[in-house]
Amino acid sequence: MSDTMHVSGAVQPRTPHQLRPDQDERAVQQNRTDTPVPCEYVHRPVVDDILVTSWSRVDDCHFSVTAHWPRDHGYFAPRRGRDSLILTGETIRQAGLLLSHTEFNVPVGHHFILGDLVYTMRPEHLPADGGPTTLTVDIACSALRMRRGTLTSGRFDMTMRAADQVVAVGHSHVTVASPTVYRRIRGEHLTAQRNIGPLPSPVVPRLTGSDTEHDVLLSPPDRPGRWQLRIAPGHAAVVNPANDHVPGMVLVDAAQQAAHALTAPGRFAPHAFDMQFSRYAEHGTPCVVEASRVASAPGTATVQVTGVQDGEPVFLCTLTAQDERG
Repeated sequence: MSDTMHVSGAVQPRTPHQLRPDQDERAVQQNRTDTPVPCEYVHRPVVDDILVTSWSRVDDCHFSVTAHWPRDHGYFAPRRGRDSLILTGETIRQAGLLLSHTEFNVPVGHHFILGDLVYTMRPEHLPADGGPTTLTVDIACSALRMRRGTLTSGRFDMTMRAADQVVAVGHSHVTVASPTVYRRIRGEHLTAQRNIGPLPSPVVPRLTGSDTEHDVLLSPPDRPGRWQLRIAPGHAAVVNPANDHVPGMVLVDAAQQAAHALTAPGRFAPHAFDMQFSRYAEHGTPCVVEASRVASAPGTATVQVTGVQDGEPVFLCTLTAQDERG
């Protein structure tokens, strides 16, 4: 993986769960029961946003994580077919971070370089009543590279089950950078901050599968299928407002919004998601998001979404849904 891939920076927790160095091992043991997972282990500053609740070791490369999917959350709540998409991606992200910190000795404050995020869902196996869901996530770790007993890169393959039914399978590749290495990677961009100025106007929320204008990450296109990324202050996908780049989960959400907008007013509920990150999405430079239909297997519809800055690719995302055009 390239050192120029998107980095998800560690956040500084703002909750009572903050641990002293001498507390870490005790917290690990407690969290193998029912104690809430500390915010700093999943890089989420708000307790209500934590989806993974406990974990246990099966062997050196296999683990079991318990996750909870809320149904009344302001950002993760079900809406227009996109609930499982966001929840699945965020669960993979949090579970990988949790194991990296607790089982592979990655210190809080290191940075995670996300190479890809790939998953396929079986939403028909979720509870029909739409209520909160408890999941068991089986995780197999491979291609692990360690340095002085600390993870530097690896792959996390995950199988999520609800009541013994497979809800989703997926994986992600990550590389871990120490603060020193991260400073070298980012160079002059290390101190970059998002300029909170006037926002471009949003796409009509219902076209992106959003409830409010605040949630919309796309500005109206200069031509069909092409938008500019816009990020409202306090958007739920911005897990750390002080990040020196656009967070990866913003790009994930923007890609699925673009797929919805391209296919509107029809229904597009993706069950397969494949996102490859090429470089950082920088502050201060327009990020163009473009979507188009591509060839797909019979009975399915596939949309490809790209993000580009200054003519250079930032991400490539492929989303596949059942073809409901008739």
